Amino acid sequence: MFDMFLFVLTVVAGGTILYYASIKKLLRRIQILEKDVARYADVIDKMADVQSKTLEKFSRRFEELDERLLDLSVPSWDPEMPLEKRHRVLTLAKQGVPMDEIVERVKAPVGEAELILNLRKYQRGVKNASAARAAAVTN
Repeated sequence: MFDMFLFVLTVVAGGTILYYASIKKLLRRIQILEKDVARYADVIDKMADVQSKTLEKFSRRFEELDERLLDLSVPSWDPEMPLEKRHRVLTLAKQGVPMDEIVERVKAPVGEAELILNLRKYQRGVKNASAARAAAVTN
């Protein structure tokens, strides 16, 4: 009877030792995985920073090109042409000139100048909304 008790005790003790050894191995593996996840998170953060900086750089460049196209697209020989008036209103507004001075310089009604500026804001909003929708679809 005592031999049987010793046998059971030995089996239980051996099983407990194996159980704790496997738990110890699992904990080490979890620690390794946590380090890997932290390293991957750092890499992803760095990639996001690079992408953000690149986006800012290209956005600034597109704005510069947009302004340049606006400058090149309008004939300056006829100040009464609607396109020339639009160009002058947008250029003065970008330079920070107040609305009353823009109206005076361009010799246009206030409503017309406001309409030109509001249409420009609307067009940019539509472009930004379209880009956001496209980005959402691809993600």
